Amino acid sequence: MSRPRPSRGFHDTGGRMSVTASAEGYRSHEGAYRRRWTWDTVAWGTHCVDCYPGNCPYRVYASGDKVLREEPAATFGTIEEGVPDFNPMGCNKGAAWSQQLYDGDRLTHPLRRIGERGSGQWERISWDEATTQIADAMLDAIESGGPEDIVREGTPEIATVVPTERFFNIFGGRAMDLHASFNDFSIGLHETFGKFCPVSSGDDWFKSELILIWHMNPAFTRIPLYHFMLEARYHGAEVVSISPDLNASHMHSDLHVPISSGNDVPFALAMVQVILAEGIADETFIREQTDLPMLVRTDTGHFLRQTDLEGDADGASEEQLYHWDPAEGLTKANRGNLLLGGREIALSGTFTVALADGSQVEVEPVLDRLKRKLDAEYTPELQQETTGVHPEVVRKVARLAAAKRTNIMLGWNSCKYYHGDLMERSMCLLLGVTGNWGKFGTGIRSWTAGTMDGQGMVIAKERPGVEGTEQILQTRDLAIETLQQLDPTLTEELATRELQLRLAGIEGLGGGGAAALGMATGSVEAFWWYWQAGFKERWNTPGWGDDTLPRSFDEYFEEALEKGWWTGVDSPRPEHPPKVLIECGGNMLRRTRGGRTALLDTLWPKLELIVSIDFRINGTGLMSDLLLPAAQHYEKLSYHIPTPHQMMMTFSDRAASPAGEAKPEWEIYGLILQKFSERAKQRGIETYKNRRGWSFNAQDVWERFTLEGHMENEEQMADELIRDAAYIGVVPDDCTLETMRELGHVRLTGWGMSMFALAQASPFEDKLTHTPFRNHVEKGDPFPTYARRAQFYIDHPWFMEAGEELPTHKPNPKAGGDHPLRMTSGHNRWSIHSMNQLNPVLIQTHRGEPLVEVSVADAAARGVSDDDVIRVWNDIAEFRCRAKVAPGVMPGQIISYNGWDPHQYRDWMGANEIEAGMVKWIAFAGGYGQINYTMAEWQPIPSDRGVPCNFEKASD
Repeated sequence: MSRPRPSRGFHDTGGRMSVTASAEGYRSHEGAYRRRWTWDTVAWGTHCVDCYPGNCPYRVYASGDKVLREEPAATFGTIEEGVPDFNPMGCNKGAAWSQQLYDGDRLTHPLRRIGERGSGQWERISWDEATTQIADAMLDAIESGGPEDIVREGTPEIATVVPTERFFNIFGGRAMDLHASFNDFSIGLHETFGKFCPVSSGDDWFKSELILIWHMNPAFTRIPLYHFMLEARYHGAEVVSISPDLNASHMHSDLHVPISSGNDVPFALAMVQVILAEGIADETFIREQTDLPMLVRTDTGHFLRQTDLEGDADGASEEQLYHWDPAEGLTKANRGNLLLGGREIALSGTFTVALADGSQVEVEPVLDRLKRKLDAEYTPELQQETTGVHPEVVRKVARLAAAKRTNIMLGWNSCKYYHGDLMERSMCLLLGVTGNWGKFGTGIRSWTAGTMDGQGMVIAKERPGVEGTEQILQTRDLAIETLQQLDPTLTEELATRELQLRLAGIEGLGGGGAAALGMATGSVEAFWWYWQAGFKERWNTPGWGDDTLPRSFDEYFEEALEKGWWTGVDSPRPEHPPKVLIECGGNMLRRTRGGRTALLDTLWPKLELIVSIDFRINGTGLMSDLLLPAAQHYEKLSYHIPTPHQMMMTFSDRAASPAGEAKPEWEIYGLILQKFSERAKQRGIETYKNRRGWSFNAQDVWERFTLEGHMENEEQMADELIRDAAYIGVVPDDCTLETMRELGHVRLTGWGMSMFALAQASPFEDKLTHTPFRNHVEKGDPFPTYARRAQFYIDHPWFMEAGEELPTHKPNPKAGGDHPLRMTSGHNRWSIHSMNQLNPVLIQTHRGEPLVEVSVADAAARGVSDDDVIRVWNDIAEFRCRAKVAPGVMPGQIISYNGWDPHQYRDWMGANEIEAGMVKWIAFAGGYGQINYTMAEWQPIPSDRGVPCNFEKASD
């Protein structure tokens, strides 16, 4: 039976409609609408959350110190003549955001738990009581174990990043690397390019001739920029959607490829096979940009290295590889420049070379090995049984990709598959053989927040103003200069990456986010889960991982530790359990794969205090001990994530005072640190040390946090931030808080100095669209990979042991048991993760409660009708929600869009409860070029796609 629907304001009175009540309601509504058009002030606003790429400027209208409404500003000018502009920029969430500021789920006063965790029993307390309890718990943790026992999970919620990271740096807490927690790390791009973060500007999509929408649903997730795809199509581009289900983006596509879930690799590799077999590959591009011409020994399968030829001779390097020049014979592959000047090095053939010991060995280019593999395993006909895609569709798309400027619109779905790296490596290979990166309208993308130099300075600096900025810049520049002197082949990008790699080897500096020069202890979150949250048992469960491997998960894990690949970030160990958890900008129980099932029995009992700082009570907040009310957007100052997608810095101002006793995060942390110093003095604690022996003064933390009062409030902090960004050169040099309040947004003026910005490897041009990797293609700058080229052959011992030295297909493991269906997911249309699910406007645009989409055939087989409550289960857990019977869902698939909070489900058990949270063992590898940890890059990340499950109509 369908559930009753709201009455929409009409009252049934014995078959008659209450016209009087309806008319009064109408007049009341009309008056409220008129009042929205009477305002006192107008401010710039945006939504500084992880709505990446976001950055939509709004005008926010307020009256009587209350926000009335917002509207898109649409104030962008033309960037490049002949290319559409960015206007209007906005989405349904942004247009309704103000409706949450004073709604019923708003947290407006500090609350303390008085019942059991999760009992819902709270008492209202003062800020002084709250900060005293937090300060004492922090000091207790420091005295009993050290400041590292005070922990936070990383977050991309940008309004919280600067204050939270600086706060943890000041007292020396433990900061988890953010990337594993939300898992948008495109690991296959990193394995291929040595960096995961190429990003083109949205307007560059207009220049594409073929757009492949792959693991993305841009009509849902790229609402502000989606028009560029439609305009490209009107301009003549062809749009191909590749997915198991029919979603909102398909109605504007020219071709849908209905591929079975998790089987993208055979389809991609079959296209590569067609391109190579038909002789339509871009061989010049292959020679210069990829490792496919590099020589491999036929006896060992490893690259031919200089150490093979010269042994222990001075200067012989394991990283020096070779290719074969028909005119000159065996030739060193240039590690400093990729351009060949017209030379046609060999792409095929077998050659004999003499080794250092006098023996001879045959070598061949990688491309020959690749061709044999593709011809034997991945022809269009062979892939059909696995993918369900007709061979002629493979050939059609392959020929289009070879002939056109091809742009893969990659979302963050592929990286959430257990073997998502293999999927992404295969996609990159398609681009590599067709010459489709480093040129306008081409490429593949993930995400980046590189031009955050102002934010990074405010997090790390020890002195105010230019002096504090110069102190950091001079240290950084000296390090870069030294590295380039040691290795003249290093570009600024490669030297910056090498610096990050070396910092990661210093205990505690590897995971500290933008504040790598700070005092927080960094950790890779996989070790936190393994030792503190019970995932060791899950990751070792037979059948839940890659069953083709010769060794167990723990055997690889122990080898990684023994070889020191993770030294410095492989904590907290079992003997150092966490004591205090501060959640700000996160929602651990919703976001963690496995959620409550994984964490409440393992991690939660170890925590003596859990603090949730938010503008609402989310699923983690309900299981916390203290709730601190944060100011909402429009009630505080912040900047959005500056990204190449829009090439701008966007500002959000305070349009009204925070509701109730809510405060900006900067002020909240300042109050905690003031109380920390006060209680330290009262308890006689002057200094303390962390486990590395670094000393901290307990009594001057507020002074250091605010730079002796120079950044006492968020106004001062926001001004310092934008002035630093201007000084470094990422925004116009006259930018101040005052000018940002006037303009709302400014176009970026340079890449700055961060690793992620320099990774774009393109010139910064003010009047052109941006596409990454132009420097690699136009100038020959090397990639930050072992081979210094886009690398498709990885001869790390673990990759070879797994048979993954080349991209290959492996089925999704049965993590959660052997069940007939596979649960997939995606970002929903009506909420940024969970924070807008209860928006009073948006909730009217969907069914208003958690649901999963199921196919017509699977529903009929189980006697399930649309809107029935169903039970979804596997060997881990179960959850109940409504079924949406959808004809666009492929049989064998169910879809649970993300963002529902646990407490919105029955028994607070959400869809993430049945996710095993498996990490691919190979991501613990190290000691090989790009296969080394650097902040927010190479590391194990959990999977949550293709989850084995089943469903039935709920009986209760």
